[in-house]
Amino acid sequence: MYGLDEKVAVVTGAAGGLGYGIAKTLSELGAKVVISDVNDLALKERLYRYRQENIHIVDSVVADVSKASDVKIMVERIGKKFGRIDILVNNAGGSLHTPKVLGEIKEDDWDKVIDVNLKGTFLCSQAVVPWMRKNAEGSIINMSSIGGRSASTVTGVPYASSKGGVISLTKRLALEVGKDGIRVNAVAPGFIFSSPRLRDLWEQQTEEEKQVVIQSIPLGRHGEVEEIASVVAFLAGPGSSFMTGVVIDVNGGRFMG
Repeated sequence: MYGLDEKVAVVTGAAGGLGYGIAKTLSELGAKVVISDVNDLALKERLYRYRQENIHIVDSVVADVSKASDVKIMVERIGKKFGRIDILVNNAGGSLHTPKVLGEIKEDDWDKVIDVNLKGTFLCSQAVVPWMRKNAEGSIINMSSIGGRSASTVTGVPYASSKGGVISLTKRLALEVGKDGIRVNAVAPGFIFSSPRLRDLWEQQTEEEKQVVIQSIPLGRHGEVEEIASVVAFLAGPGSSFMTGVVIDVNGGRFMG
């Protein structure tokens, strides 16, 4: 079903927990995975961990996805080295340590989140489409969020706005490049412990607050990184060959779109 053998996959934001899990899963399924992140040191630490786990990553590139020049260099390097790009996972993003409360959000906070989450998704997609067109096929998977699907008390306005924008970008891009054999879909994770920071924030909640969250999830638990990665892998492969412009909610039923 997955059919990823020898496919060249690019995963951005791969130094984070979710990116790490996605890259690991794609590699285990046979893809030639290139990981990218803006944090050089964190990327090197991830590569070391991959080697420890006998997970083969074919290349890594340090790049800031919010900068067109970085994205151009990254994509050209990968395309020329491997001769093709089959899969792009636009995973780079997050709240990026910006304030949640409206009155505390500065213009720079807004720009930072929008630039990475939304502009970065646009720039990377725009750059890989010509490579995918060469083979008349490709799969772009964008990471949205439950915060972009419904009002969330956990995230701030910039994050929610950017992730909602990713959904609109996904649908419009899917409409444009479908004729080229390129599929564009999105995954909207819910409550996932994708980083130590998120787990720490969870532990800072009272037991009552935790119960409110858990009780709002029909499956009664938080999700795991692997449960997101498996959906990304599905969207990357032939098992989803007639799916494009779709948003898949992976949130235990907390939001049912």
